[in-house]
Amino acid sequence: MKSVNEGKFLNRVAADLLDRFGNELQDVAIVFNNKRPQLYLKKYLAEVSGKPIWSPQMYTIQEFLSLGTTLVPAGQLKQFFVLYTCYNELLKSEGKDSVSPDEFYPLAEIILGDFSQVDYYLANAKEIFGLIEDIAELQLQFPNFDEDQLQFMRTFWGSFSAKKQNQMQERFIELWQRMPALYVNFHARLAKEDLVTNARMYRNLAEGKDSDPSFLKTFKHTVFVGFNALSKAEERFFKQWQEKEWCSFYFDVDAHYFSNPLQEAGHFIRRNIHTVGLVNQFREVPARLNDKAKEFFVVQALGNVAQGKLLSELLEQKGTKNEGGKAIILADEKLLIPALQTIDDDSVNVTMGYPFEQSALYGLCDLWLSIQEALLSDDEVNYKHVLSFLFNPLITIDADLRNKMHNQVVDEKKVTFNKTELLHTGKIAGITFNHFVDSFTSIRHLASVLLYVAEEGKLQRMDSLLSTEAVKALNALTDSFEELKAEGAKDFNPRFVFKLIRRALQGLTVPFEGEPLAGLQVMGLLESRNLDFDELIVLGVNEGILPKINNTPSFIPDNIRRAFGLPILEHQNAISAYLFYRLLHVAKKITLVYNGVTDEKSTGEESRFIKQLEFETNCTFINRVQQNQAIENPRELKIVVEKNGDVLKGLEKYFKRNSTAKYDKKISATAFTDYNTCSLRFFYKNIVGLKEPKDLPDRIEANLIGSALHTVMEVFYEPVTGQEVTADFIKERETRLSDLCEFALAKELKLNAAKTGTQTPALQQIVLQVLEQYALKILRNDEKLTPFKIEELENKSDYVMLYPIEVGGKSQNIWLYGIIDRVDVKDGKVRIVDYKTGKDQLKYKDFPSLFEDQAKDHNKALIQTLFYTYVYEQVKKRQYVEPHLYTVRDFKEGTLFKEKHKGGLVLQDQNLEAFKSMFADKLREKLEELFDENIPFMQTENKENCGYCPYKDICQR
Repeated sequence: MKSVNEGKFLNRVAADLLDRFGNELQDVAIVFNNKRPQLYLKKYLAEVSGKPIWSPQMYTIQEFLSLGTTLVPAGQLKQFFVLYTCYNELLKSEGKDSVSPDEFYPLAEIILGDFSQVDYYLANAKEIFGLIEDIAELQLQFPNFDEDQLQFMRTFWGSFSAKKQNQMQERFIELWQRMPALYVNFHARLAKEDLVTNARMYRNLAEGKDSDPSFLKTFKHTVFVGFNALSKAEERFFKQWQEKEWCSFYFDVDAHYFSNPLQEAGHFIRRNIHTVGLVNQFREVPARLNDKAKEFFVVQALGNVAQGKLLSELLEQKGTKNEGGKAIILADEKLLIPALQTIDDDSVNVTMGYPFEQSALYGLCDLWLSIQEALLSDDEVNYKHVLSFLFNPLITIDADLRNKMHNQVVDEKKVTFNKTELLHTGKIAGITFNHFVDSFTSIRHLASVLLYVAEEGKLQRMDSLLSTEAVKALNALTDSFEELKAEGAKDFNPRFVFKLIRRALQGLTVPFEGEPLAGLQVMGLLESRNLDFDELIVLGVNEGILPKINNTPSFIPDNIRRAFGLPILEHQNAISAYLFYRLLHVAKKITLVYNGVTDEKSTGEESRFIKQLEFETNCTFINRVQQNQAIENPRELKIVVEKNGDVLKGLEKYFKRNSTAKYDKKISATAFTDYNTCSLRFFYKNIVGLKEPKDLPDRIEANLIGSALHTVMEVFYEPVTGQEVTADFIKERETRLSDLCEFALAKELKLNAAKTGTQTPALQQIVLQVLEQYALKILRNDEKLTPFKIEELENKSDYVMLYPIEVGGKSQNIWLYGIIDRVDVKDGKVRIVDYKTGKDQLKYKDFPSLFEDQAKDHNKALIQTLFYTYVYEQVKKRQYVEPHLYTVRDFKEGTLFKEKHKGGLVLQDQNLEAFKSMFADKLREKLEELFDENIPFMQTENKENCGYCPYKDICQR
């Protein structure tokens, strides 16, 4: 029977290896680019042999080449510190000031990358970085260059005309001139410590320096499997070893792109075989990609998260049932978490590492570092950091203490906390809210945070592994600092230390556990090398990802790269093309998913590789599907609350009871307008007692300016309460208006007035400016009224009255009350003045519209002022009191209410009295309706009223 794995690359390799080496296979070294194919090859060797055999010795390329040197690969951080020391030594020799490590770090990353490519591609650093100002010298300096290479050099150096050099070019040339010496000194210093970079290790093997290729003789033979793009160093020593018959090669390739010289996917395989002269053990190149039996489904998803959510639907479709026959390939590895959150399959195996940067632990570390950075400049910690710390699920804090501090932020508008207030909140707080001491202490403290969290048992297995790896990384960082300290280096800038800590943690991953040979496989493109699957789902097939459009930062310009044969963007495209096309060799069903949303992170275009497949092959493209995101259009939620049980008991609390208390719950003007606008809102607020959410300190609550303005006006007129107000008094008092505004804002924020400037000064200055302008508008209006007499200001106790209503055929008494902003007397008329800072208007349609069930023409300000007027007249036994509304945004319309039609009839004198009478009748009607057991609480029909309602989410509006 034909094996289902027969056409797969590693299965063919296994069969050929057994045929070539038989029982001597155990003495053969098999070398791959990565570890994953090793397991598959062992599986196929067992299947093909049909009996127990000794496995060959398997290595990754890095492990294998390290056998040929006694030097130890230096870590990235060690390379930085060595490069930094060498660079400052060069500056010193030039008589220039040294640079700080935090200044040099971004440069160092680029320089190290350039040095690596110089070594991988066996380039001469002195020639590359040699400063050639005379174009005529090119031919003499580089006699072996062809015309194209010379043209690249002319183009580059032609831009550096001595007459046209600017400051940036001069700095670049200075850096460029240091590069040859820096390159030599850097490698010499590493070698002195028996260290080497990976790239230099490759170069040494190719050039026969500090390495011994005879290690290959310890094996009967060495086989390199599945390699594609080779550096020039690899090309050289692979060719040398092949000529000595020490090694052989298996290239995974298809005739579709190998035979076509214009197909970028085959660029490096063609070079390996035709130019370098490496021999593929598979002499016949199969043609499997151009197959009508292959079915392609192209799906446009609406966003990256949507790609992950599509998986559940795609995996439910009937597909391959063979073990390990289906794989999810993530062209964009950032899709790992969305994919894992969607897949509901216990047999899933993830070959990619779980990134520390996407874990809750990294969030805690990042918070810790952010707090430390903030403490560098101040003893105060912003409330955002404090709340994030207090409510972090990985930190154990006393619930009462946490709630107390949370209430300080919300209720008292506390914007910052002194570090001394925070140190006692727990053992983690003790090493979080202390100032930076030195590099070693900071790193040790962060490691202690991770250990404390692990001890408290809040980590799942994956997070525990991440925590262990993070502590190891921090210890390695400490060792690097210790080495520098031993060499006499001073401690580094704290911000640079924190940057290094972040960098050390960001690259950490831990492997997932699973069965790599069975079940659903999830992997990135690089992990998929050498592996074949019968069914594929590839996510992130976008232009810009396949192929990638960004180049690694480099100081070596493109022209120079082309002249010296260093990697260029076209090479990156060729690598991406090969990784993608290679996936399709065996697969029969392929689903390609891309993000169709255009934003700053996505082009919104499918990869050009999809178009190429359609144009170049006979494969079957069954359909193109655009994801149809389900649009929820739920039926309107109708909420009806019957007045029984606890609801009825809540209403009865408003009735006067036979007790010593003067009154129980009261109906205010706001409560009445709430009921009139939406009876359900009254229920939520006054019966259930749901409090409106409070804004955090760096946001201005809607009523803050209004409340502060009331305080300003109360304090402004307080000295003349009961007396006549003159224009001179207002002008003289205005000189203190700024102080009064600061006092009022401090009172609203529950702060010490003398310290208001320390709390979000920018935001408060804006509030103070607005507050002062509003107060001035009122005072300018009052100046025109002078003289007038202030009778009362913000009376909060006197205006409470007992109000009889009939409920269910029985008489009940309820309490009405109002807090009146101001009562004054002008020309013998008593006026109720209400200040409004919002969009309230003086105009209204007509009286019936104020109480319509549809509530489209309600004027809450008019109803409230009429309510205040009614209560005032009843308590004070007065008549002809006028309600005035001060709409501080605009006094052009005056302060008296007017109808919108009939020539704008003003509520004054007889018109007003008739209106008051109608209001009194309607007030009784609405209050008796409120307490009627047969009329439930219901939502308003006018959804415009829901726009700023704090309970709209409950009603789903």
